Amino acid sequence: MTMNARATLLVLFAIVAIAVRAQDPLVEALRKYQAGDLQGAQVLVDAAVTSPQHAANAEAWLLRGFVYKDLYKAKAGTRDGDAARDSALISLHRTLIIDKDSTYRDNAVQAYDFLSRSCFNEAAKALGEGQDTRAVELFDTYRESVIKLKPTADLRTREAEFSNALGTLYTRRFNEDRTRTEWFEKAIETYRGVLRIDPENYGANYNLATLFYNMGVYRIRALQAEADLITMQQVQEVAREYFQLALPFMLKAHDMNPGRRETLLGLEGIYYSLQDEMNSERFRELYEALPPQEDR
Repeated sequence: MTMNARATLLVLFAIVAIAVRAQDPLVEALRKYQAGDLQGAQVLVDAAVTSPQHAANAEAWLLRGFVYKDLYKAKAGTRDGDAARDSALISLHRTLIIDKDSTYRDNAVQAYDFLSRSCFNEAAKALGEGQDTRAVELFDTYRESVIKLKPTADLRTREAEFSNALGTLYTRRFNEDRTRTEWFEKAIETYRGVLRIDPENYGANYNLATLFYNMGVYRIRALQAEADLITMQQVQEVAREYFQLALPFMLKAHDMNPGRRETLLGLEGIYYSLQDEMNSERFRELYEALPPQEDR
């Protein structure tokens, strides 16, 4: 903790104005905290907020929030850090509830928002590292913490952003081993979840279309050369169903951005796979009519 932060807390806490006994755990906790002894401060502030003297004391809960916030910062990215952050969020929220005069509101809200944002940022980082379970847990904590403080908060943009990234991770895993259809199902459900939040989300529409189309292509390519005619017909029918599932999502993505090369090529391929040569050729012509791309 910086000297400025410690000075702020000295102003924040009017402990010197409280008639305290020498063994008051809150006073001792503040001293430990100012000295940088987070472990000692943790033990003492925990004792303070469970004592009759300070159980309803906003100062005590604010100090506990700051102690656990710094404990989190010291162990960020670990399970111990997550637990410290959870305790900090609980303490800061408790401060806001019992601080009837809003004496400490600005400081509590600032720290609370910092911790909430850290959950989202670490969730995104966990996705980048392929840790989907941890990412989902962190995002859930982010959502819950924001709604707890601001029940009317609109998190749809954040939820769509996170879910699209999560769906991309599931898709990558499926593409690495297309016999692992559980990743396909997870990706589909995740992108559908985005569309329940935001039906106009381009990424979710395009990615759903691509997933269904690629599954159809995979089913056909996986046919063994020696497969009998009946098996071939069954597989081709299943593949056709995937192409049909892909079509409305690719059309939606195209309608949202008619000049995107990826959707024009996607629609050409889907219609071709559905043996609709007229529409396939139409979208090929639209693609070829686009101006050449500039070198990047």
